[in-house]
Amino acid sequence: MFGTIEGIITPIVDTFKVRKEILTVICCLLAFSIGLIFVQRSGNYFVTMFDDYSATLPLLIVVILENIAVSFVYGIDKFIEDLKDMLGFAPSRYYYYMWKYISPLMLLSLLIASIVNMGLSPPGYNAWIEDKASEEFLNYPTWGMIVCISLMVLAILPVPVVFIVRRCNLIDDSSGNLASVTYKRGRVLKEPVNLEGDDASLIHGKISSEMSSPNFGKNIYRKQSGSPTLDTAPNGRYGIGYLMADMPDMPDMPESDL
Repeated sequence: MFGTIEGIITPIVDTFKVRKEILTVICCLLAFSIGLIFVQRSGNYFVTMFDDYSATLPLLIVVILENIAVSFVYGIDKFIEDLKDMLGFAPSRYYYYMWKYISPLMLLSLLIASIVNMGLSPPGYNAWIEDKASEEFLNYPTWGMIVCISLMVLAILPVPVVFIVRRCNLIDDSSGNLASVTYKRGRVLKEPVNLEGDDASLIHGKISSEMSSPNFGKNIYRKQSGSPTLDTAPNGRYGIGYLMADMPDMPDMPESDL
């Protein structure tokens, strides 16, 4: 539940700069109020309704859109290059074909099968009939169908809404928040920030090949084993396992302190 709540709160706090404490209280109270529906005597029916119509089909549609966005909109080749930069090695070619061809086809097949299954079997629920002392399948009433359709629409609604907002530039991108930052491989596209030091070059849009070497007069990077041979991490950057040394005013210290 901590992870679920943080997944809701963090993007809102980072985008709109609201107080996290107040937003957390509001989200928890809202979730608590909705949860009261499920603790009634009829709560189990609502649990089944929410589980069948707000998590199954909408989640499948969202996953398909994510797969298409990464593989075809952003580009699977650029995504593989990003993984290579972050991991230090290229993923197996197996993942390339799975992400670009196999996964979309399998997900689309599953979506079509789910829609056909919903069309063949009318929406309903298994109700306990006290007089007969047995369960019986009943169709949802009209208001129940409206709730089911609303659950599916609300779960998918953020996708077209955000697309329209970003496509039509309905939000001012000059606010300086995280929503106005556009990321591309190896750089961040935004107004330059006046920062000092080598780390600023990353924000100013330079990739690792364009970055200047640290200017300390001496080579300050060495392997953890103590070998004097200069080397970098597999992704071309100085990463874990490389300690700073030979600086005049810095005594030896453990890697965790660095």
